[in-house]
Amino acid sequence: MGYGKRTPKGEISIDNHLGRIRLRWRHNKQRHQLNLPYSYTPENIHYATVKAAEIKLDIMKGYFDPSLEKYKPPVTIKPAKVKTLEELPAVIAGPVHLLFLHELAAKFNVWGNNIRNIDVENSIDYLYTRKVLEKWVDVPIELIAEKLNAEDWAVTTYNRRLHYLKTFFIWLLTNGIITQNYLADVCRKKDKNKKKTARREPISEKEISSFLKAIRNDTYCPPASRFKHSYYYPFLLFIFHTGVRNAEAIGLRVRHIDLEKGQIEISEAFARTIKGANHAARIRKDTKMGNTRYLPMSDDLRLLLIPQMEMKAPDDFVFLSPYGLSIDDRMLQRRIFKPVMIKLGIGDKDLYVARHCFGTRAVQQGMPVTDVAYLMGHSTIETAMRNYVSVNKPAVSLPAINLSRN
Repeated sequence: MGYGKRTPKGEISIDNHLGRIRLRWRHNKQRHQLNLPYSYTPENIHYATVKAAEIKLDIMKGYFDPSLEKYKPPVTIKPAKVKTLEELPAVIAGPVHLLFLHELAAKFNVWGNNIRNIDVENSIDYLYTRKVLEKWVDVPIELIAEKLNAEDWAVTTYNRRLHYLKTFFIWLLTNGIITQNYLADVCRKKDKNKKKTARREPISEKEISSFLKAIRNDTYCPPASRFKHSYYYPFLLFIFHTGVRNAEAIGLRVRHIDLEKGQIEISEAFARTIKGANHAARIRKDTKMGNTRYLPMSDDLRLLLIPQMEMKAPDDFVFLSPYGLSIDDRMLQRRIFKPVMIKLGIGDKDLYVARHCFGTRAVQQGMPVTDVAYLMGHSTIETAMRNYVSVNKPAVSLPAINLSRN
């Protein structure tokens, strides 16, 4: 499905060699290969991408080390080993019935890493949920609902952590680690005063057009700027066109674009972690809802994507930063997106407004809510209904009913 089948000449390929990551390339008519001490798994691919970028930069500057010693990772630095399911019995062995909440922290790591397949240390939501358990030292397990309610959290934070902990407690009970699920009957909170974030309120099509035109023409780009605003025009146009999440657009790869079928596969994301939004801090993971969707490719999207795919390997990102790495959406929002929005008089807006504009525009144009939910990657239509369908307008008539007479 990719645009190309082989790594372009002069590029560094990343492949699987006996379960480990291997880099291969040619320089000065010599073949080179570098075996990295990392398993060939999605969460470790970013190590290879960063290393490949380092090697390419040295080649460009004339500092390439043909012995490759410079590029070999220190022996002591290894990615954390996640235990396999076969090893789980040994991990959860010990006291069968735990009594205090802080004792659950270690089990939370096992559940998160092995059952949920989440890198807990690099996931903001999971990491801080575990830290809550660590904080509740010598608090009896049966008081967990009371402790959750006592926390001064926003409703969304409470509901999110309650969801994680309820799923976690089901696993604990199933494995005989606890004798009773004290969260089974705890309900989510409802936010009666919830208001939509003004920074994500959708903008009009005219405002979208004005913004994209300013980006394309570098209207507000400082003269001393190292990189022009227009460099990011394809990426910004793509997210306004498709409504995909930021991390999904950043993680879009050439092989996800099928020009023959005219569709775009959205099946993974290159997501931020607690370490930051830069390339080295991100991890490769599933979409937010863990689903795969296929977006139809319009003529405009085809013309946009083809130049972004040229001379790239199937596993390369479609959209790259000026340094050849993944786009840092946090810096893009702070240095370009927000300043241009403000200067245009549109207001203080987040990059995520593009997604809300897409959903609102789709509903306003009469697209079925089921289609909107699918295109946006929602697991149910509830989210699309809540965010994009307005019921404030009075109905002009009742639906007709045909009562035929016998």
